[in-house]
Amino acid sequence: MTCASLSPEAQLLLLTAGVPPNDTAMRRLLTAGIDWAHLCALAEHEKATSIVLRELWRLGLPTPDAGAHELRQRAAASVMQMLHLEQVLLKTLDVLAERGIEVMLLKGAALGYTAYPSFVDRSMGDLDLLVPPQRAEQAWSLLQTQGWTWPSARWASQRYTAHQHLPPLIQEPGGGSRLEIHGDLLPGGHPFRFSAATMWAQAKQVCLNGRVLTVPHPRHQLWHVCVHFSWSHEMQWGTWRTLRDVAAIIRRGDVEWPEFVDLARESRAGTCCFWTLRLSRRLAGADVPDRVLAALRPPRPELLLERIERHYVSNLFPSQDGCPSVQLARRLWEAGILPRWSGHGPVRPWQVSERWMAGSEQHESEQPRHPSLWAQLRKLGAGLAYLRRTQRFALPVNAR
Repeated sequence: MTCASLSPEAQLLLLTAGVPPNDTAMRRLLTAGIDWAHLCALAEHEKATSIVLRELWRLGLPTPDAGAHELRQRAAASVMQMLHLEQVLLKTLDVLAERGIEVMLLKGAALGYTAYPSFVDRSMGDLDLLVPPQRAEQAWSLLQTQGWTWPSARWASQRYTAHQHLPPLIQEPGGGSRLEIHGDLLPGGHPFRFSAATMWAQAKQVCLNGRVLTVPHPRHQLWHVCVHFSWSHEMQWGTWRTLRDVAAIIRRGDVEWPEFVDLARESRAGTCCFWTLRLSRRLAGADVPDRVLAALRPPRPELLLERIERHYVSNLFPSQDGCPSVQLARRLWEAGILPRWSGHGPVRPWQVSERWMAGSEQHESEQPRHPSLWAQLRKLGAGLAYLRRTQRFALPVNAR
């Protein structure tokens, strides 16, 4: 019986997320042969081109000029974009500081100055800034007088009434830089017992060329990365950066594991943290202690956890063999996260996107339609075939 697995290109991409990467496994995949066009597409999708190219160069293995040309071009563009984005960030922080608006860097911007050697080393598509909620509107309006633009036709304000950030701003020309002003960490109505006020109270400061930047405590950084991926993103996108972030935060060496476990449990994020940490250890070789996974483990037998994990891993990247049903994917997400057992009640992450859609006008053609019986039977058959396929899925192991 054929055993399905992630493509060699996806496996190689995941290996580059290791901090440090697993050189032996990377060499093995490269020697066996890589579809360079597919690797380039995956790396671009995950905003990983510059890191992937750097790791390939570091190994010193020859790459075909034709196959690697596009990767080199995109990697160079990514580095230039990150250098520009850093300058944009620093200017934006200066503008807000002049008005006395406190700012905490979130997500990629914070990680670039804490978990990684440099800002450029942590690729990102936008800037996330947390400000006191009572000053979020002021900061958002102020920046629109400083070169930032709100494309209201694209991001209508009514979509953000219960969101953790205000409508995104872009900087012209070209709209290459994007900024989100946050008043909170997660959308309104989320089930977690953790607030932005707690993050502010325990925030750290780092010095950068005469500036003092405010960043989250390492424990809170790791918590936010885990919850953002497992809950907000339902473990379906942002994979490469998440795994790499977890590995980088842990390698820094200042995560206090007993305190982190207590935070995860008390905030109702135990299973969310478990899955992000488990996947990071398996796929990126993150140094997650056994005792931490044991403490956060959902009350399921290991055989069932592994079967659920196969589904999660097989859907980390876009694929024609992915889960064919949104409803099935949601049920499998629930099977691993156990939201009711975790104290989440009826709250689910997809309700955020449903609120998002409710905030926009729907044309008659976009109204939901009831599928025919035949369509339902076909979907059921596709779902059963998918479940059988995932049980034959080979989980990769980033052993060191």
